[in-house]
Amino acid sequence: MRTPTFLFFPLFFYFLALASSQGAKAQVEEQYRIYDTRTSQEISIEDLNVALAGANVVMFGEEHDDSIAHILQADLYEAMLASYGDVTLSMEMFERDVQLVLDEFLADLISEEKLVQEGRAWPNYRDYAPILALAKSSQNPVIAANVPGRYAQMVARKGLAALKELDNRASGFYETFDLPSRDDPYRKKFFDAMGEHGHGMGPEVFHAQLLRDATMAASIFDAWRANRRGKVLHLTGRFHSDSHLGTVKLLQDRRRRLELMVISCFSVNDFQDPDWGEYRGLGDVVIVTVGDAAGGE
Repeated sequence: MRTPTFLFFPLFFYFLALASSQGAKAQVEEQYRIYDTRTSQEISIEDLNVALAGANVVMFGEEHDDSIAHILQADLYEAMLASYGDVTLSMEMFERDVQLVLDEFLADLISEEKLVQEGRAWPNYRDYAPILALAKSSQNPVIAANVPGRYAQMVARKGLAALKELDNRASGFYETFDLPSRDDPYRKKFFDAMGEHGHGMGPEVFHAQLLRDATMAASIFDAWRANRRGKVLHLTGRFHSDSHLGTVKLLQDRRRRLELMVISCFSVNDFQDPDWGEYRGLGDVVIVTVGDAAGGE
C-alpha cells in the first residue's frame, strides 16, 4: 500500500527536526566535561542529576558569558524537573524588588518584553530565557534572589550604616550579616581578585559584596523552607560560591544540616587534558567548558 503524500511530509520534517536536535545536543556535549571531585571521576549530566538526589540546594556557579554553561543549566534543570518534580529556580540575575514583575511574567500576565524592561533583566537575558521558559511551562517558582543594585552601590559608597537610613519598606529587599574577621578566606579572595585596585579600596566595597551574598543566601533559604520536599537550583556567578565561600558559607551558617551541592563551571585552556587536581577545591562538581567565556564571574 502506498503511503499518502500528505502523511509523508509531516513525518519527514519531524525526523529531520529530531535528527537536528540530537546532533546539536551531541555537539554541545563535546564542549564540556563534568568532574565529581568527591569520587574523582568524570561523569555525564545524567550522572550529575542522579547525584543531586540527596541535595536540598544546588549552587550552579557560572561565568556569566559562558554560552555552554547556560545550555548546561537548562539541560540540568530540565532533568531535575523530570526526576524530582518540585525544583525552585533561584537567580542572582533578578533583584528582590522585581519579584512581583517576575511572578506576573510566570503567570503569563505580562509579556517577556515587559519582564526585560521592568524586571531590569541583564543585558544577556537571552542566555537565561530558555531556563525561565522551563520554569514557566512547569509552573515552578523563580526567585529574584539578589539585593537591589542601588543598595549594594550605596553600601560601597557610604558604608553599611547607610542601610539604617532607608525607609522601613526597604527592609525586605536586603539581609544583614555579621562582619568576618580580617583573616577571613573570602575577604582575602575578594581583595586578591581586585589586584592593585584593591589596595586603595576601603572595606565598604567588600561589604557591598557581602550584602549580595547575605541577601542571596536568605532568599535561597526562604525558598527551601517554603517547600522542604523540593529542591532549589540557584544560578550565580561562581565567585559567590566557589570553594564553599560567599553565599554558600552564609547559607550553611543559617542551617548546618542543609545538604548543598556546589557546582563550579568555567572555560579553560586545558580542556583536552584538564588539571582536575588544580580545580577540585572549587566545588563538589567541577565543569570545564571550551566555550567563549573570558570571565564574567
